[in-house]
Amino acid sequence: MVSETYTIRRALPADIRPALDLALNVFAEYEMPDYAPEALENFKRGMDIGKLFIALDGEKTVGLINERKNGHISMLFVDGQYHRRGIATALMNEMVGALKSEGIARITLNASPYGMPFYEHFGFRPTGGVQHADGFVFTPMEYIF
Repeated sequence: MVSETYTIRRALPADIRPALDLALNVFAEYEMPDYAPEALENFKRGMDIGKLFIALDGEKTVGLINERKNGHISMLFVDGQYHRRGIATALMNEMVGALKSEGIARITLNASPYGMPFYEHFGFRPTGGVQHADGFVFTPMEYIF
């Protein structure tokens, strides 16, 4: 998928390191204020790559979405300079299309307090209350299509 300013595509092996670096930087800047100190190390340990799509502005990785398995989104991050440009929505739409083509009809994720408004706007619904685990604060959510 190509936009006027960015490209969304499946990540190649060479894209993984820049994508993970972006995820770590965005996590530290936007998510960590809501979490306990140990969350950063737990986040680093949990950075498994499954089905990974990236958003590129030229050669620069500016966003990513990762699905671990069975429709569970483990990461959705967009560089702060690119927020509010539709990149997270484009990444989510790309993932929804890929999962639909595999016969998956439900996406789950654990929404951070920072990400909750985006997920609710996209159509995700909470499946439980706010939870605290391993230094993280999150709300389990699902999107059925």
